[in-house]
Amino acid sequence: MAGAKGIYGLSGSGLDVESLVRVGMISEQKKYDRIYKKEVEAEWRKEAYANVYDKVNTFKSRMSDYRLSATTKPMTTTSSHADAVTATANANAGVMSHNVEVTQAAANAYLMTTAGQKIHRTNTSAPTGSVKLKDVAYAGGTRPAGMADGDAALKFKISNGTGTTEVTFTAEEVFTKNLTLNDLAQRINNARYTGSDGKKTQLDIRASYDSVSDGFSMVNSKTGDSNKIKLSVDTSTGAAGTATRNLLSNLKLGAVSNGTIGAPLAFSTSGTIDSLEAAGTNATVKIDGRTYNNLQDNKLEVNGVTYTFKKATPVGTPATVNVAQDQDKLVENVKKFVEEYNTLLDDLVKQYGQKTNRDYGVLTKSQEEGMTKEQIEKWNAKAKEGLLFRDDQLRSLISDLRDAVINRVQSAPGRYSTMSSIGITAKDQTGHLQLDETKLKAAIAAEPDAVHRLISFDDENNDYGNSGVATRLYNKLTGRLKRMEAYSGVSANKSDTSELGKLIQNYEKQMSDFKKLMSSFESKLYKKYNAMEVAISRLSTQFNFFHGQ
Repeated sequence: MAGAKGIYGLSGSGLDVESLVRVGMISEQKKYDRIYKKEVEAEWRKEAYANVYDKVNTFKSRMSDYRLSATTKPMTTTSSHADAVTATANANAGVMSHNVEVTQAAANAYLMTTAGQKIHRTNTSAPTGSVKLKDVAYAGGTRPAGMADGDAALKFKISNGTGTTEVTFTAEEVFTKNLTLNDLAQRINNARYTGSDGKKTQLDIRASYDSVSDGFSMVNSKTGDSNKIKLSVDTSTGAAGTATRNLLSNLKLGAVSNGTIGAPLAFSTSGTIDSLEAAGTNATVKIDGRTYNNLQDNKLEVNGVTYTFKKATPVGTPATVNVAQDQDKLVENVKKFVEEYNTLLDDLVKQYGQKTNRDYGVLTKSQEEGMTKEQIEKWNAKAKEGLLFRDDQLRSLISDLRDAVINRVQSAPGRYSTMSSIGITAKDQTGHLQLDETKLKAAIAAEPDAVHRLISFDDENNDYGNSGVATRLYNKLTGRLKRMEAYSGVSANKSDTSELGKLIQNYEKQMSDFKKLMSSFESKLYKKYNAMEVAISRLSTQFNFFHGQ
C-alpha cells in the first residue's frame, strides 16, 4: 500500500507506517483545531457586533430626525383663499391666524403669438403653415445673391435680463438644410451666456412652436421684473438684418399678463438696433397690515410661515391663513418613535439574555466533511446562539436606552417633564415602551410645546439633564458606537484594525505557523517509522537466517 511519505509493507515488516503517523498527529491536530475554533468564534462575534453596530447606527440616524422641530412640532395651515395664497409653517411659527392680501402675484416674462392671429410668412407663395425659417423670414424664400453657406442668414441677440447671448443661423442651415421654427425654439432653449465668473450659464428662456395654433411662445422661467425676454436685431447688417427683423415681427409676439395675450409688441429703436422686450412683474402683498413690495418671486417667509402667492385675492376680501399644531402628525411621529425604540431595545435585550448552546460549537474541517451543506448551516446557526450573552457593550447600550427615556428632562415644563407624563411608560422590566394615545393628546392640547422639549430639546451646553430624549440618545449612542468601532470595527471585515480584527489576524498567524510545525513533525514521524520498519525488516531477515541454520 502506498502512503503519502512512505511505502508500507515494502520490506515485509508488517509495520503500518501510515496508521502510526496518523495516530502520532492526533494530538497536534487537536492543538491546531483549538486555535481554529477560537478564530472562527472570534469571526462570529465580530459578525454579531457588526449587526448590532448597524442597527444602533441606523437608530441613531433616526434620532437626528427626531431632534428636528419639524418632527416633534409639526405645524399645519389652512387658507380661506387657497387658489390665491397657500402657506406652510415651521416650528417657529405661532399658533394664530394671519390676514393676507395679494394685490399682485409675481409673474414671468411671457411672449406668445397674439390670440386670433397666426405667424406671418414673408414668402407669400410658401405652402400654408410652412415652418421653414426661409419662408417666414425671406421674400420668395430664396437666398440673396452673394450670401455664402457660412454667412449669417438670421442673427439676433436674446437676453434674460441678466445675461445676453447671440442666436445665429447660417445660410446653409436656412436654405439648404431647411431648418424650421422648431429648430428656432430648440436653439433658444439651448442658449447659454457667459457669466461674470466666466462660466457658461443657461439662459432659462423656454421657447416652443405649436403647429395646431401656428403660434410661437417664449417664457422666462424666473418671475419678477428683473427677469426679461429681450430680442434685438442689428438692422444695419444687410439682408440678414432685414430678414431677422421680418422673422421677429412675423412671430406676432404679444405679452401675456394674467392669462391674457396682448397685441403684438412694437419694436423699440436705438440707432440701428431694433428690439422687442417684455419683463416679468413683482409681487405685492400685505400680511397682517404690513406691505411687501417688489417681491421677485411668489414665496415669502414671515415669522416661521412661508407663503406662496398664486394670484390676487378678491378686492376687499383678504385671505385668512390659520396656523395650528398638527396634532395627528405629532401623535403619528411619537408612535413611530416608540416603535423604533422598542425594535432596537427588544433586539438588544434578546441577544443579551440568550444563553450559549453548549451542545453546539465550532465544527472542525474534518467534522464538516461528514455533513451536508444544510446540516452545517443549521449546526452553525445553533452554535452562534448566545455569542453576546451578558456582553458588556450590550449592557451599556441597553442602559443608555432606558436611562434616556426614564430620567426627567429638566428643561421641560414641570407638569410634562417626563415621558410618562405624556403617556409613554415601560410595561415590563425590559424597558419595552407602551403609549397611551389619549394621555398624549391631552398633553399636546394642554401644553403644545411639551412633546417638542421632551424629545427634541438640544441644550446648548450639551447638558444631559436638560437635553430631550432624542438628543440624549443621539449623543450617548455616538460615544457607544465609537467604542464599538475600536473594539469590533463597523463591519464583519476581519482585516480591520479593531481589537477583534487584530485578534482574528493573530489567530490566523498562529494557525499558519502551527501548520508549518505540523508539517515538520509529520515528516519526522515518517522518517522515524520508516527507519523503524527498515530495522525490523533487517532483524526479521537475520532471525530467519539463523533459524534456518
